[in-house]
Amino acid sequence: MINNNNDNLLHDASSQLCEAWLCEACCASNLLREFDSWAVFTHKNADGDTLGTASGLIEAGLNAGKAVAWYGPDAVFPNAYKFIRHADMYTPCIDKFKFEDQGVLYIFVDCANETRSVEIDDRVNLSDFKILNIDHHEDNTRFGIVNCVVPDASSTAEIMALILKAGNWNITLEIAKSLYTGMWTDTGGFAFSSTSARTHRLAAELIDLGVDAGEMTDLITQTKDIAGMALWGRALSRIKIFGDNKEFALSWLDLKDFAETGAVQANTEGLPACLMTLAGVRVAAFMNEMPGKAVKLSLRSRPGKFSAADIARALGGGGHPRAAGAIIHDRALNDVMNEIINMMLELDK
Repeated sequence: MINNNNDNLLHDASSQLCEAWLCEACCASNLLREFDSWAVFTHKNADGDTLGTASGLIEAGLNAGKAVAWYGPDAVFPNAYKFIRHADMYTPCIDKFKFEDQGVLYIFVDCANETRSVEIDDRVNLSDFKILNIDHHEDNTRFGIVNCVVPDASSTAEIMALILKAGNWNITLEIAKSLYTGMWTDTGGFAFSSTSARTHRLAAELIDLGVDAGEMTDLITQTKDIAGMALWGRALSRIKIFGDNKEFALSWLDLKDFAETGAVQANTEGLPACLMTLAGVRVAAFMNEMPGKAVKLSLRSRPGKFSAADIARALGGGGHPRAAGAIIHDRALNDVMNEIINMMLELDK
């Protein structure tokens, strides 16, 4: 267990987070203690943060004798994260999920709103059920009975670590590995601007517990296959740099690229951040065509006058100022691409 009495970290947390958030963290922990049965939900197109947070939470629950289930809208668990503990517990929800048992605590992790995860049956009134909402997106709709939402946290995994510490839960090595995975992935290896001193201190405590930082980096990053590499090659060959100061970068993939390389949507993870490694680029947009006439847009931006979230919201999406996205339906890829280029050029005026 990390700092068994929690005094050091809670003192640090209270100096950096508002008292109201600490109260929410304690309320979240108390709610977790109260219920013997949990249903944990991760978001669509699951990334390392939602999966790592869920994994760590599930391990904590099982260790405490809880009955735990794990649900998500993705048809399959992402191959790149199958090293995460309890990946075999994941249950895909292709059909609408029916909330039926009021004796279950329904926990959404890293979901900015109730539509980000499984599709909910139209007859369900969420207010009739106990929902714990744990997230770090600034546009979170606060749809839970308890909402532990901290926009300045680097990741939902960071919030989860503090919740467990606030309630004096036993943070085992397996929990630490899962939370470290979530923190690492949502900070780009602790490199993004959302990484705070608190983030580093938490990561250090997880390492003190036994997490091998080098091993975890290998598990997280050494996941590409030949098909994925071929897909990346196509995306990187299409990069367009534009704007008066060459501050904008854009690339794309269509369905033909996936079919011809044998790659899948999950193989695109990391591409938007890769565009941001180009010298001078302040905003990057990456688009990939999805089945059913939809386009997935991922945006990244550097601190300053540009906000990835503002662009995403204009297209019905959302996210953070530095990392955001949207799913755009019933639009051709070329049309979306041209609109994004025009929007980005408008920012430069």
